[in-house]
Amino acid sequence: MEQRLKKFVTVFLISVMALSTTSAIAASPTATPKPTSKTTASETKKPATKKPVVKKKKVVKKKKKKKLPPLQPVVCFGKAWPPSGFTQNGEVFAKIPTASQLECESSDNYTPAKVFLRADLRKCDEFACGAVTVASDARCTWWEVTSTFERIDLKTGKIEATLGTLRTVSQGTNAKTIQSIMLISGIKHRDADGKILNNIKASGIAVSCHHDAIPDLSNRNFFTAS
Repeated sequence: MEQRLKKFVTVFLISVMALSTTSAIAASPTATPKPTSKTTASETKKPATKKPVVKKKKVVKKKKKKKLPPLQPVVCFGKAWPPSGFTQNGEVFAKIPTASQLECESSDNYTPAKVFLRADLRKCDEFACGAVTVASDARCTWWEVTSTFERIDLKTGKIEATLGTLRTVSQGTNAKTIQSIMLISGIKHRDADGKILNNIKASGIAVSCHHDAIPDLSNRNFFTAS
């Protein structure tokens, strides 16, 4: 830390009195002695005291910060309710999202819940995944999705084998709020060359909106191989 040295300058004003005395005495039988004296005194002039210079403070005008408009939620499935293209069962709506809709929704930084979606999409680079987009007329405290993973023949579309079943739990939503849920299996879907295999599909997707206590969401996908 820089130390500031304060210099104290004390000015002593010394008044000097110069005295000079001249005496002249004359003797006379008739005259009485008359002493005469002449005294001169001179005092040094005091130096003029300079008035301190008061520096005017610069007035810095604060720039007013421009208020940015509030972030608006990203709309990937339209604003209308009930949502277009969804299948309805009671209060619940669901649909299989397109890749562009998932990309759109994951780019939404307005909603903190999209953190789950972005993290899950990264996992789908290693594991075979499905996806479902859900919504409800009423608030859901949490969502549950069950699905089956199958290997299919890409030429005919026929099922070659059932690979396992998956149970997925997810955070809840407010009424009329749309949310996509990734269904992450335990099946790695890359061949020996690192190429993604496109012949593994999620089917038989069933969606449930719950209104009871929220379960532990630290693990959200439970896969059981066939």
